[in-house]
Amino acid sequence: DAVAAIGCGRITEASLAAGCGRPLVDATAAADACAKVVVVGKAFDVPGALRLLAPGGRLVAMAADQGAAERVAAGAGLSLRHVERLGAQVAWSAVRPAAT
Repeated sequence: DAVAAIGCGRITEASLAAGCGRPLVDATAAADACAKVVVVGKAFDVPGALRLLAPGGRLVAMAADQGAAERVAAGAGLSLRHVERLGAQVAWSAVRPAAT
């Protein structure tokens, strides 16, 4: 599956590419809804990352707390799936509904 990284450092990007076994989607040149997984390094990049997220795809991001993750996911029309505390922040993932 196609994976994109938005606002992530080069080590994170290299790790994601190695994990999926293929180059990451070029976020600046990619078509809309082309990635099944979009990893976002900074919360303010979530709105831009949504352009790349395919129906049925998963978005992974950071937030200040669970409430913030819930608000961002709901505001984007995503179904929150997982929230895990990482130090002073949380990592979260959510799924875009599949196309009908």
